[in-house]
Amino acid sequence: MLDIQRFEVGPLDACCYIVSSKCSEAVIIDPGGDAEEILDCLEKKELRPIIIINTHGHGDHIGGNKELKEKFPDIQICIHGDDAEMLTDPFKNLSLLGGKRYSSPPANRILNHDDKIIFDEYVLRVLHLPGHTRGGIGIYIDSAGNGDAPILFSGDTLFAGGYGRTDLPGGSHNCLLQSIKQCIFKLDENTIIHPGHGSSTTVKVEKERFNFH
Repeated sequence: MLDIQRFEVGPLDACCYIVSSKCSEAVIIDPGGDAEEILDCLEKKELRPIIIINTHGHGDHIGGNKELKEKFPDIQICIHGDDAEMLTDPFKNLSLLGGKRYSSPPANRILNHDDKIIFDEYVLRVLHLPGHTRGGIGIYIDSAGNGDAPILFSGDTLFAGGYGRTDLPGGSHNCLLQSIKQCIFKLDENTIIHPGHGSSTTVKVEKERFNFH
């Protein structure tokens, strides 16, 4: 059974998730800042992170990459190719807008739609969800095999009761709505959504809120 630890990190309270299972390894999704808190959790739970997944390249979702990579040099930083340049450029990742200068190490692995990341007995499937940024992604875990509800880490594409802004460079309102309607809302309605900001929700709840199918 997956264990998911959730933190609100950085100046914009982005959601960072530490995902672990029976093994001592972990996947970190969107370590957007407050690396000390993330490292403290890893130490207390005796976990060794092997993968960082950035759902997109904005500074509030990549701000802890550098410190984690320094602590765990073998960790693999993964991001969609369309956002890869944002990792190393504080202008492109917009961190300077918030008075920060976040610069992550470059990606170790470029992700594309339907790529699969194997973690313990689980398959983490990449869903390309452009709209908030060109390279926005979700991470889908179909846990139906062990009776658990499927899981989607949706980044800043879809929140509980809302969706990501599209007025920043690389954003597209039409693309974002298509990502939600044609990809997320096609998933199992019981899928638990862990978003990039705010509380968790489900596909069923959000379909009813949006009232388009």
